[in-house]
This record gives sequence, structure tokens and C-alpha cells, in this order.
Amino acid sequence: MTKTRLALCLLLLGVFALDVHGQEQAQPNLLANPGFEETDAAGKLVGWAGPAGYELCKDVRRSGAHALRYENRDPKQYHLYKMPLTLDRGRRYEIEGWVRTEKVEGHDSGAAICIEFYGKDDKFLGGCYPRGAKGTHADWQRVHGMSKRVPDEAARCHLLCYLRRGMTGKAWWDDLSVRVYQGPIVTAITTDCYRGETTGGLITVRFAVELIDYGLTPDAVVTAIAVKDGEGKEVLTVPADLEENVACGRFDSLRLKAGTYTVEGTVSTKEGKVLGRKTCSLTRFDEPPARKAYIDRHRRLILDDEPFFPLGLYLGRLKEKDLDIIAKSPFNCLMPYGSPNREELDNAHARGIRVIYSVKDYYAGTKYCPKRIKTEADERPAIEEKVNAVKDHPAVMAWYINDELPLSMIDRLDAHRDWLAELDPQRPTWVVLYQVDQVRDYLGSFDVIGTDPYPIPERPVGTALVYARKTVNAVFNVRAVWMVPQIFNWGGYKSHVKPGVAYRAPTLLEMRSMAWQCIAAGANGLVFYSYSDLHKTHGNEPFEKRWADVTTMAAEIKRFMPILLSPVAAAPPAWSDAPETVAWRLYEKDGKTYLLAVNSGDEPASAVLRFAKSWAGSERLMGGKNAECVGDTIRLSFEPLEPKLLCLTPAK
Repeated sequence: MTKTRLALCLLLLGVFALDVHGQEQAQPNLLANPGFEETDAAGKLVGWAGPAGYELCKDVRRSGAHALRYENRDPKQYHLYKMPLTLDRGRRYEIEGWVRTEKVEGHDSGAAICIEFYGKDDKFLGGCYPRGAKGTHADWQRVHGMSKRVPDEAARCHLLCYLRRGMTGKAWWDDLSVRVYQGPIVTAITTDCYRGETTGGLITVRFAVELIDYGLTPDAVVTAIAVKDGEGKEVLTVPADLEENVACGRFDSLRLKAGTYTVEGTVSTKEGKVLGRKTCSLTRFDEPPARKAYIDRHRRLILDDEPFFPLGLYLGRLKEKDLDIIAKSPFNCLMPYGSPNREELDNAHARGIRVIYSVKDYYAGTKYCPKRIKTEADERPAIEEKVNAVKDHPAVMAWYINDELPLSMIDRLDAHRDWLAELDPQRPTWVVLYQVDQVRDYLGSFDVIGTDPYPIPERPVGTALVYARKTVNAVFNVRAVWMVPQIFNWGGYKSHVKPGVAYRAPTLLEMRSMAWQCIAAGANGLVFYSYSDLHKTHGNEPFEKRWADVTTMAAEIKRFMPILLSPVAAAPPAWSDAPETVAWRLYEKDGKTYLLAVNSGDEPASAVLRFAKSWAGSERLMGGKNAECVGDTIRLSFEPLEPKLLCLTPAK
């Protein structure tokens, strides 16, 4: 029996768990000594290694005879205790552990566990870092997370127990596990129309398929799309082509009567046995509903019937002195954490500033949840009260409904998105995640997505391009993406300084590059983090200087907004030769073709693009050296971090 057929038989017998939410995985624990029970003749823990300070503990334990204990009194000290792991490349893993803490204090999240991957020459390749426990907990706290797929170039992997950097106090660990993760075969599904609403025309449906976790290959399965009416009757069946783990099918929605439908993506065996399915909604209208704001098919925000490019800032509250400053700048919208009252909204509206309204904290048990929300049952009434109080205000352009909450809360996140769509169908919902490798798993919980790369000074400036590309790809390039680039200094958030790290704000060149990187990768808006941080002086960084740099960057983006809001994207190059550090995006406006290209790297770069048509030349609108146009080929040369914008002249 082949491995593929064996995996298929086991799957049909139900050996593998398919539920990502709360169901136990029928997978062995890969840790050799997960409860710290085994010791050698010298009394050392078998399989584990680490510095002095970590020790076996008998008087505090969750199960068995032992736990691991560590106490740190010096926030500058940072020690980790680890066990090597043998993990399969391309697979995902769940990690779990139980932690108890005593006076664990500091800016970070406390006592935790993590997985890390390293390549040859100890090159760091990433990891999985669940939030830990801090303070004093006499009860054992569960720490849980899921890794990204193990990189192909991973040479070694470790599980680690540790106190996050800068934390002090005492912690215990017990009953750890690392298990192969096997979730649903169909993980996400979406149409290419806003909120699944259409008045007719061609609809594209895409759904993500994970076969690698079950040892299956594309030739062993059949993917298809079914459209069902409100009574569950199948009214359309559409074949779906499977390519690179994404199944795609199309149908003409004019074949459907007005009403609400369910679109279902399925993966089946050749014999017709369904292995996995996932659904999304589709509503067919005869006439488009009136809306204050929505996302069109070009992924633009349409606000008050006009295309709008969100160029915004995070801040605390809408204070008039700040509104006066921002009103004179190129920025057109704000995301205030302090949910503003109507007077504050009036003040913003009077200055021509739009507001993304936050109800992101209305989740019982989360850190910033209002005190009146004590249980999950309290969430909907509180949201309804807040939304109904301001949803008619002309300043409100969107709802902010999730700020980096974990995937373990996905059912609640989905529910909040559905509530907002019901309470205010006039405006889209926006969420922001640092979990860039899990964006697709959140797909049903938002209308618009943003991720927040904050690389300066510890990571490359090009991290912004990596995040934006991953985000756009994760939403199948059919959802609007409002990225959250960095303008702040990490030093304002660090209670300690890492050895060798000089915290600073990004330079004007770095901010410009990060912003244009996001746009070139497909972003349809930018909301920078954060205006409030610009007032926190670190070293020689007075607000006036930082604000001048930030507004210079924003003015350049505003200058080219008519191009960025153009409704039709030109055909992409037929062939290209460019490093991963270079990104480009094409626009068409008023019969002209515009090429935005950015070098995200710290070294000079070049790129060659070949098209299906010939070019006579180009006009440089932004950037240094112009392009070289020869026939159907365009050659570009970049300085480090340089963005370019060119108007291309077609050959006659």
C-alpha cells in the first residue's frame, strides 16, 4: 500500500483529528522527557540543557514527582533551558506547557515556552512564541501555540523554557508537549466580492487546501464548489482547479435569483468520500445596497461614493490640540484607542479627518476589556450600545474589531465581525495582526486586514515588504489590505536594553521605503503606528523633527494618491528577473501606465521586466535614475531602499 493510500485510509477511519478548535490531537508527544521526571546518574535532567539557575523541583509540581524551576533577580540576565527536537520540514507543530509564577514582573509577557528553528551556520529561521504568564499564579496556567511550517532549510530545532527578556521573578514548568498539528483539510474560503455580496456577474471562489499534513497529493483528491440556497438545496456545482494548495472556481452569479446562499468548497476522494469542507456566504441583490463605505472589486475603499486611500495614524484620544496639528498634515484618518464620543467625532469631522472606530477590546477576559463586560454574554449588548451611539456619524469610516488577539479565539472573532456587519452594514471591519503567518486562518473574521511589521532597529527594513507580501497572498489578493508601518522608537516600550541594540526611530529614508514597500506589494491603505509615540522623546528626537519627517513621507504618498486609487491595474510583466528585495506594481490611469517599484534591500539592486508590449521610454515621477526602455524590456537600477514611480510611454 502506498503512503498516500495509507494516509487516506487512516483519514477515513478518523484516526486524524480535523478540528482546529479544542479537539485533542491523536498524535504522540515528541518530547522525550516532558515532565522533567527522568534524570541521569548525576541527577541531571535527561534530554534538557541550560545554564545554572534552572533546577529540578519536587515541592511544586503539576503532576509526577518533579517540575522545572527558575528564578531570575536581574532583568539584564537572559537564560533559556532547551531540548533538541527532530521535526519534519514542511509540517506544523502544536506546543503546550503549564506554568506557575511568583512575582514575575517586567514589560514582557512572563514565563513561557517556545520553538525555534535554525539553519546552517546557526542562521535564525523563526519560531513559535506563545504569550506567557506573569504576576503570581498559584494555579497552573496553560501556555499554548502553533508553529508555522518548519522551513525546508531548518538544520536544528529546539523547545525552550524561559522567562521573557527583562522579566524577573520565579517560575515553574511542567507537563510540556510538542505534537504534529493536523487541522482541517479546507482551512479558508472566500469569494472575490465584498462581504460575499453581488448584483450579478462572474464570481471567483478560492479555498485553501492542506494536503501535506495527511500525506496526500493533488492527484489523490477532487476539489469542487457547490452553491446552496437557503433551504440547503444545491443550485450550482462548479469544478475547482487545485494549484499550490489553493482551489479556484468561477461561476456567473446572474444564474442565481436574488437571495442568500451558502458557497461550499469541498475536498473529496476519487470515490466521492468528502474529506473536508468549508463554507462562506453569498448574497445576490437585484440592486446594490446603499452604503457609507465599502470595498470595491479593485480592493479600494469607497467612502461617500468616492475612492479613498486611508493614510492614517494611531493615537490615544482625539484631543483638539492634536487634531489641529494633524489637520494641517497630509493624513486623512485616525485610529484612536480611546473610543471617541460624539463631540470628539464632531471635532475630527470639522477638520476633515475620518475615524476608524475601535471596539477591539470588547472581549471578556482580555487585557483592556471594559470592566462592565464580565462574560462573553456581555459582549454583544456592549458592542450594540456603542455602535448604535455613533454609527450615524459622518466621521466614522470603519470599525476596528481585533488587535492581535490569538487564533484560539477565532469563533468569537468571527462572531464580532458578523455582529458588526449586522449592526452597521454601512461600513467595513478592519483587524490588525502581528501573526502574519496565520492571516489566512483568520479570513472569516474581517473585511479588511493589516499586519504590523516594526523592524527598526533589530530587523531589516525589508521586513515590511515580507509582511505585506504574505498578507496579500494570505487573503488570495481579494481583500483590502491596510498595513501598519513603523514610525515609532521601540525604546519607548523597552524597560531594559538588549546588549548591542541601540533603539531609535526609523529614519525618513527607512519610513519612505517601508511605506512604498507595502504599497508595491498590494496595500490599499496605510495606518502608521503611532502619532502618540512621536511625543515620547528619546535621545535627540524631539517631536518637531520626527513630525517633520513623518509628514514629508506622507506628503509624497498623498501627492500620488490619484495614481494609487486608479481603478484598473495593468497586465503584469510576462517575465522578470529581479531579486526578492524588489517589488513592483502597475497602475493605469487616464490611458497612461504607471510603474511603482521599490528596492527593500540595504544594497543597490537591479531588475529587468519584460512585457507583452513595447515601450518608447518613461518619465520619472519619483526616485533617482530613470528606467532604460528597450523594446518590450524595462531595466531598473536602485539605490538602497529606493522607491521609484515611472510613467511609461508605449511605443507607437
